[in-house]
Amino acid sequence: MWLTLPLTLGDCMASAVSDQPKLTLWVLSLTLWFLWAAGLLSTLIQTPLALTVLRICAPLPVLLGAAAALRVAPETPSILGWVGLATAAMLLVLAFAAELGDGFVNGSSYGEERRMALRPSAVLLLGPIELVWLLTVGPVLAALWLLAASQWIGAALLAVLGALSFCWGFRTLFRLGQRWVVFVPAGMTLVDPSVLAEPTLFRRDTITRLGPAPADTVAQDLSSGASGLIVQIDLSLPAPLLPLAGRSGIAEPIEVTSALIAPSRPGALLAEAERRGIAVQRS
Repeated sequence: MWLTLPLTLGDCMASAVSDQPKLTLWVLSLTLWFLWAAGLLSTLIQTPLALTVLRICAPLPVLLGAAAALRVAPETPSILGWVGLATAAMLLVLAFAAELGDGFVNGSSYGEERRMALRPSAVLLLGPIELVWLLTVGPVLAALWLLAASQWIGAALLAVLGALSFCWGFRTLFRLGQRWVVFVPAGMTLVDPSVLAEPTLFRRDTITRLGPAPADTVAQDLSSGASGLIVQIDLSLPAPLLPLAGRSGIAEPIEVTSALIAPSRPGALLAEAERRGIAVQRS
């Protein structure tokens, strides 16, 4: 689908800027080809880093295509342009699908590992992540726009600001993608820098139940405030874990006999646990 964008959405973009000066066309063309190449390359390399690149790039074809479609009004985009807009919209949905994310996360595993992604906090999904994305790409695109308009000083200042903003935003979004459950021969390891100072292993021989959390559970909440189905891990022996440091700046180790996690694909996680001989209860 990504391969087809230059042939479809590119037609719409070309119609929208055909009357622009040569410098504008040159800057826009290079920018679009760079975004397309970055997105295409990220689809071919299944790693968490590539997933971050893909999810940063994925909204741009929809936004740029919609802007191009509005600019050609009152005429309408060609059939190829409409196909490109529809393809871009589908790509945006697929890029943020849990199944695709899980595949990219597991791409960094090795040996007998199986990595499965965790859902982010529900609060972060209601604006903060979108704002970080905007700060990641917005200043850079604005600098390119000023460059195309021959506003050299403004473009240079925004380029410096955009580079700093992009580095900060990319690191922030990449860190959000560094949260997963890792199935290993010894059991399950929870890797979540948003709630734990270091990875925590739940040994397979101590897990007595893995399944949906009861409504009245008092288990240690390690779900980062995610919405949706929460999975509870019950243990026969206490497991030590090190939560993030509080306001005092000191991380105090604790022991838990049950904990809550929020996998992106709860059903797939339970199926993998069952395959590995972990006690699973689905209700």
